[in-house]
Amino acid sequence: MDQKIFIEKMMDLLDVEEEPSMDSNLEDFEEWDSLAYVTFLAMANRTSNKRIAPEDVKAAKTLGDLFNLIN
Repeated sequence: MDQKIFIEKMMDLLDVEEEPSMDSNLEDFEEWDSLAYVTFLAMANRTSNKRIAPEDVKAAKTLGDLFNLIN
């Protein structure tokens, strides 16, 4: 998945209108909660050709960290 598509999917998931950067801190998003976490995990496992570990998602601090998990 390229960065542009990833950002679009994350904007939808996080319910934001302004495009975030890859350096955006996940804690800064009000919508980054347990539901968003599970939704991201499902999306990541569906779109990547590998199984993403839940612990790796919990350890992620930025959007870039999540992007790196998928790629």
